[in-house]
Amino acid sequence: MKRLAFTVTLLTLLSSHLLAAPKGKKNKRAQAPAATPAPATTSMAKPAATPEPKPLSEALPSPWRTWSDASGRKIEAEFCALAGDVVTVRTKDNQTYRLPLSALVKEDRVFAYDYAKRLKAQGFADEFVKKAAYQIDYLIGSTLVAKGQKFNAPATDEVFVRRIYLDAIGRVPTAEEARTFLADAASDKRAKLIDTLLHSPGYTMQMYNWMGDMLRVKDIFAKRTPGFTFEDWLKDQLAADRSWDSLVHAMLTADGKIADNGATGFLLYDAQMPLDGVSNLLTTFLGANVACAQCHDHPLADWSQRDFFQIAAFFGASDGYDNDALRSAGRLYKNASAKSGLDKNMVQRIAAPNVFRMVDTGKQTLTFPKDYKYEDVKPGSAVTPSLIVWSEADKRNPAYRIDSKNPATLRDEFAKWMTNADNPRFAANIANRMWKKVFGLAVQEPVGDIDDPKKGSNPALLAHLATIIKYGKFDLREFQRVLFNSQTYQRAASLTPDLEKGPYLFPGPLLRRMSAEQAWDSILTVAAGPEIDGALLRRGDEMKLMSLPGNAMTAEAFTTVVDRMREAGVGSMGGKAKAKKGGRSDKGLLEFYEGAKPQQRAGMILARASELPQPAPETHFLRLFGQSDRLVADSNTTDGSVPQALMLMNGSIGELISDPNCAAVVAAGNAKSDEEKVDALYLSFLARKPTDGERTTAKGALGTGLGLSDVAWALVNAREFLFIQ
Repeated sequence: MKRLAFTVTLLTLLSSHLLAAPKGKKNKRAQAPAATPAPATTSMAKPAATPEPKPLSEALPSPWRTWSDASGRKIEAEFCALAGDVVTVRTKDNQTYRLPLSALVKEDRVFAYDYAKRLKAQGFADEFVKKAAYQIDYLIGSTLVAKGQKFNAPATDEVFVRRIYLDAIGRVPTAEEARTFLADAASDKRAKLIDTLLHSPGYTMQMYNWMGDMLRVKDIFAKRTPGFTFEDWLKDQLAADRSWDSLVHAMLTADGKIADNGATGFLLYDAQMPLDGVSNLLTTFLGANVACAQCHDHPLADWSQRDFFQIAAFFGASDGYDNDALRSAGRLYKNASAKSGLDKNMVQRIAAPNVFRMVDTGKQTLTFPKDYKYEDVKPGSAVTPSLIVWSEADKRNPAYRIDSKNPATLRDEFAKWMTNADNPRFAANIANRMWKKVFGLAVQEPVGDIDDPKKGSNPALLAHLATIIKYGKFDLREFQRVLFNSQTYQRAASLTPDLEKGPYLFPGPLLRRMSAEQAWDSILTVAAGPEIDGALLRRGDEMKLMSLPGNAMTAEAFTTVVDRMREAGVGSMGGKAKAKKGGRSDKGLLEFYEGAKPQQRAGMILARASELPQPAPETHFLRLFGQSDRLVADSNTTDGSVPQALMLMNGSIGELISDPNCAAVVAAGNAKSDEEKVDALYLSFLARKPTDGERTTAKGALGTGLGLSDVAWALVNAREFLFIQ
């Protein structure tokens, strides 16, 4: 009862703090305006045209070298990226590896540090970032003034440090990380922290979570086929900072089996429903709202059914599913026995990642539906590939200069058009999506429909964002660097606006609840410390062992694969522990981590959301807090529910925080006085020190016999903990 009474009192204080107006302003929660009035930048000078970023004049040395570890093992590969203690390298056969920096010889460590420094300097110059960010502020400020609104007040350092950690690396800062930033008196400390976080391991993890929802990353997507190689491949590309246009191009042109080439995973997800796949990729990569046109002319847009089928024809010569191989595997499955040396489970398990493969057949086979209703083409006739346009001017666009005559290269030509910087929507679409990721709302909503950019809240802003991303050659890390350095981002948050009364004009970012992944990763940070950033799940390597030589569905070929797996120590069910229905046991999953092996507490693996099954089981914290089932793109949610509250209070999360080994509690316990202990806990959970009232309440609770674990439990149950201010 003591704990409950204390918690109620403390949560009352915390709730009032979360919704408080900026310092020096009276709290006007009753009116809850979309933008709290603050000094406006009405005198902002119009910025000059955004200059081209200037790379260093000094040429980079060759990234290729033979890397060696202390045991004498060697690998020839090129340097890609350095994040924390992990250096990402790529071999000549395009295989990506993550090497622990501490395990490498001194010469390699020196090279990695030096090359990372040089590579970082090749990004946007600091002056370019300032000018590009200033132009964002100018475009927003001008719109606000025209509408009689003002910018929000600048965010405090306490608000900023928590916000940037969550937005840049997906978790809250530790008490020490927050304390270090708050104590720094340098005028450029925010810009320096942004750069540090964008080049840390957590950056890759949070970007993977964000892309996982958008790209529908899933462990098992059809016929019990694992997508592990796709997951590993995507993580590798993000760690290597592969540009968005290059990454998308690779996914759309990838050839081969999912067992061999992870990049095929995006298209193979829809291998058995290719038309749905085309609709999905157009929405995801171009913001083209064409889904309805798959069955009939779109009732609310200009897309016709003919438009849809003509662009789908670019995939009409591609096949992602080998039916002949499936039938052969079926015969092996039927005859599997102890006598044949093959068991049914192993046949099924090996066949799946070999049946799903992307090939170009050399013949475009897509035809219009037999029930096609319109008179412009004959039902059942062959479809001629043709690109969609948003205006007549698009037809003169350089991006449209492709070859649509050769069936063998249709997919490649489509990818060339889609990822071209001159494509009318490609750059604007990803810029719009990234803006939503950072600010909580897109310039143009919904993100899956930007057919008419004039419908956005600020068309000039969206055009400027597209220009920035093109200048940066689609480097999403550098693009976010510009957004984070804008004064608009570094202002106090606004409450959720009523969009029926008008567009949100971005006087500041929105007050948002954390995503499921941010909440999970933040709880693990306070429970286990920042070491969780070092555990990397990699399951695709085992899957690659299942690749059948020549894709031969014969008993001999299967036996060869079985022998290969056994030599590698992989059992008939995969790994050293048997798989449970719907995924591996926790014990078995631990065998697939690189770097630091995650802790296990309260029946859970304490690893980042990106390093857990995709998606998590339905009863897991992540799913209860809104992680999508990855069946539909962009389907995660931040809606609240009673089960969420119960899990925090009484479930495994409450148990995790109340555990004496909770990292935040242990760190706070090392402080000398009760006041310092309470301060440390507040910094761990909220990145700020408590108010006088909160400190008095918490110290009083400690004086009545409650412990630091009780204070921690109350803080994790506070609404302020789950929100990004």
